[in-house]
Amino acid sequence: MDISGRKLNNLLVLLALPALFLTAGCSTMKTPKSGFLVDYSEFQFDSKDKSLLWYEKEGTDWKRFRKLMIDPVVVYYHPDARNRKIDPQELQKLTAYFREVVVQEVKDKYPVVDKAGPDVLRVRAAITDVIPVNVAANILSAAAIGIPLDMGGAAIEAEFLDSETGERLGAIVDMKLGTPLDISGFTSLGHARSAFQKWAREFKQALSEP
Repeated sequence: MDISGRKLNNLLVLLALPALFLTAGCSTMKTPKSGFLVDYSEFQFDSKDKSLLWYEKEGTDWKRFRKLMIDPVVVYYHPDARNRKIDPQELQKLTAYFREVVVQEVKDKYPVVDKAGPDVLRVRAAITDVIPVNVAANILSAAAIGIPLDMGGAAIEAEFLDSETGERLGAIVDMKLGTPLDISGFTSLGHARSAFQKWAREFKQALSEP
């Protein structure tokens, strides 16, 4: 490509930039519900994160839980999920990866067990959408203006139960998209994996809060 061609390419990318970021911004505000959780009636939006819906049973003593029982993560697409053609083997790897990053994040403070008990919190989670990255588009935009523009991500639903009674004590519905500064945007499912890592860290932080 000659110099004039490169300039034209850069101009086209720059013109597309506002629209792409506007689209990404709208996506973060949408919080789809899949039906994986039976009841959404008492959920509320988080004041700091408009993509997050959450529920917590009033008066729950989270400090009594010292161990976790984490169910296998499943895929349960919400009705508006657009990327249902992802290879089933890739989805299986994603569900295993999500559970594994949670286990690795919490195991130093909250051992993961396979039996219910009075100090055991049960976790059920589902991946309700996976948004792949357009790797070719990100390579082109990074070459033109220095940053990738296509943002992938994932949506999940999870609930936290008394492992003995099955009573729901808390639940979340959330979607996370990547950012231009996240280098995982150069692999198809990199932003989805980054989202799982962030949820794992947030889960541990929530359990550790006074």
